[in-house]
Amino acid sequence: MNGASWAQVEEAISDLDFPVTKDEIVTYAEQYGDWNVVRLFKALPIATYRNVAELRASVRLDPAEDEGLTPSLKAEHARSHHSHKIAEHLREVDQS
Repeated sequence: MNGASWAQVEEAISDLDFPVTKDEIVTYAEQYGDWNVVRLFKALPIATYRNVAELRASVRLDPAEDEGLTPSLKAEHARSHHSHKIAEHLREVDQS
């Protein structure tokens, strides 16, 4: 794995008291988290985060990892000819 998962991020900030600034998050993670988590926190926008939900919305994780997609499934989705902007149940099905 070349990035951190949300579970790793949660573990790194489990004892952090909110509200907290970006700098406080980075300092805390440098002491208790792994390097991938620290990298994620360093990329956060400068702000004061009031709770975990605000922090979660700002952390840039690979969505495929959160959805449990393997690299091969992720590639299969990327090769799909379906428009990803239309709900699957509304797509026209090729009957050939």
